[in-house]
Amino acid sequence: MREYLIASIVIVAAATSAFAGGAKYYVEKDTVGNCSVVDSKPSASAGMTILGNKGGYATKDEAVKALNALPKGKCKGVVG
Repeated sequence: MREYLIASIVIVAAATSAFAGGAKYYVEKDTVGNCSVVDSKPSASAGMTILGNKGGYATKDEAVKALNALPKGKCKGVVG
């Protein structure tokens, strides 16, 4: 029974880290000039601009910190 429990924990941990590894958050500026944190890569063809780390942030907290660290005047407003 103990071996099954340990194997289950290992499988769940591997699945959780694989899922978490794919999540990315981006700081974007929309066509109006408002900035926000989004959980999918903004489309340049839709007029969105990625600010900060172009590859995205691993956590939403990191993206929010980057958004808050933008220079004054970079965004007309913050959405979300």
